[in-house]
Amino acid sequence: MHTLVFDVYGTLVDAQAVVAMLEGSLGERAELFARQWRAKMLEYSYRMGLMRWYKPFSECIRFAFLHTCETYGVTFSSEETTALVGKYRTLPPYEEAHDALDAFCQTNATCFAFSNGAQEDLESLLQFAGLRNYFHDVVSVESIRIYKPSRIAYAYVLERIARYHQTLATAGDGSAAHASRAEELRMSERRCLHYVESGLFDAAEAVPERGPVLPVPDLTRVWLISSNPFDVIGAKVAGLQAVWIRRSPKEIFDPWGVEPTITVANLTELYDLLKYKRIIVPISKT
Repeated sequence: MHTLVFDVYGTLVDAQAVVAMLEGSLGERAELFARQWRAKMLEYSYRMGLMRWYKPFSECIRFAFLHTCETYGVTFSSEETTALVGKYRTLPPYEEAHDALDAFCQTNATCFAFSNGAQEDLESLLQFAGLRNYFHDVVSVESIRIYKPSRIAYAYVLERIARYHQTLATAGDGSAAHASRAEELRMSERRCLHYVESGLFDAAEAVPERGPVLPVPDLTRVWLISSNPFDVIGAKVAGLQAVWIRRSPKEIFDPWGVEPTITVANLTELYDLLKYKRIIVPISKT
């Protein structure tokens, strides 16, 4: 069985939806403003990772917005700023997202959402977009306090995948696990080994309680799916399979010599390709 791990911003939901809100004030500059705003928030998350200093992604969004306003020499009221920054919790899904995810859910694959966004923000965003029910779990880097593309982040999602499958195995048919997976999969912050790896706590304070050893997922069967080249490269370096959703032919992949396992234009094309390669197999309804 393969596990499909979907990035959220720019992969499932359209971050450029803020353009319409900006057009009234910025006119033709709205799209460029939105792109620079997005690039700056990612830059801030990278810098925080290097500094081992964590602020929620919503803060990266806000800090980047204020910086972009300074760059463009524009001013928004506090109410306008709140509305624009808050738009990142109410972004619309891409046109094909519902149908494609519904199709993925009717296969033998296990689907996760995985993002730099805070847990509460992701839950709110996916509920708003009508996508939450397609995922077995929503994984945020908030618990480990370090952003993708850190290798620690991909190690963490693998751990969550392992815990999910362990819970299913323990529950037999999985019915009991479904009801309790939120409690089973959430990890105590101070007892997360990834905190030690990221230098946030001393090993003596963060050693987990004794328990069953989690099997390492087969990395040839774990697929990170993202429209963000930095995310695809990060997953590949961490040993996962990775799909680049190249939503525009103008998008350029970073020339680092690390290539996506698969490149497609959208989620529907990905479903068709994975089905053709028998990486995913539709479940018979008979």
